[in-house]
Amino acid sequence: MLTKKNKILSVYPKKKKKEIFVVEFVDGSVYELSKDIVLSESIHVGGTISSLDFEKVLEKHAYHQAQSAGLNLLSYRMRSKKELYEKLTNKNIDKAIIAKVVAKFETEGWIDDFQFGIAFSKDHIRRNSIGPIALKYKLKEYIDSDDLIKSVMEKVYKEFCLDGIILSVLKKFNPEEISSNNNLKQRVINKLKRKGHYWQDINESINQYLDRA
Repeated sequence: MLTKKNKILSVYPKKKKKEIFVVEFVDGSVYELSKDIVLSESIHVGGTISSLDFEKVLEKHAYHQAQSAGLNLLSYRMRSKKELYEKLTNKNIDKAIIAKVVAKFETEGWIDDFQFGIAFSKDHIRRNSIGPIALKYKLKEYIDSDDLIKSVMEKVYKEFCLDGIILSVLKKFNPEEISSNNNLKQRVINKLKRKGHYWQDINESINQYLDRA
């Protein structure tokens, strides 16, 4: 770390990364800082800074980099707190800094596990006609709170009726063939089970589908 007081020898932008500046001190130490930090902290050639103050500058830089990485991830799609934390951890960012960034994002409304869960669930139901067993399993990969997962599922399955979801799968098969061919009926049942539907819901929906034929 720097001596008690150290003089800045040079400050220049890094090649191919103009938003990063290289800061060299007369004692030979070299650091990389974001352009925003260099400007906001008045890091300039000929200036001096104490080791304690520079430690704070480095902490601000680390936070700024973590926040930028987080915002970049959110620019692609919604993320849950758990997913964002794991993604930033994989970038070898200090966990204490990650926690601060995630907390800020949540306070600002940039991440919202409930809204993420709703959007995530709707997408998977529309694309794959999945049932509550499979959806709960998938949500656990992104959300730690069982209570929140329960709330998400209650809301989503009020909008997407389970009978309607199962029917969207059944419509791909002729009801008369299902009724007359036990092997086909079992394949349809197994397909719905793999999609994470409960047996009771499957059985009721199949009976209704066949009765309507």
